Amino acid sequence: MRTSLLAAVGAAVAVAGLVGFAGTAAAAEAGHPAYIKAPATAYQHADNRSAPIFTNLKPGQQVTALCFTEGQTVDGNHNWFRISLTPDPQGSTGFVHRDAISVSAPDLRHC
Repeated sequence: MRTSLLAAVGAAVAVAGLVGFAGTAAAAEAGHPAYIKAPATAYQHADNRSAPIFTNLKPGQQVTALCFTEGQTVDGNHNWFRISLTPDPQGSTGFVHRDAISVSAPDLRHC
């Protein structure tokens, strides 16, 4: 009986830890407000030869920056940002080149 109780308590602690981890991961995925600086397209990959995901992004348009990565070099810069059009990235995401977006998030993670 005591072994069963200890096993049940151990399982409950493990489940609580997983729930806490999932909550942290979801919060980290939420992203940061960012703004489009110049007319832009967001692409499937960090490369403007990949499929367009969001077209006709306009200067001043607010988006959500989820993370940054390196990709195709454009005008001497290889930094790209994964964005979502909504604060909660449940839908599509795409990559926008660094020159087309303003992001003020020093803690933004690498993709």
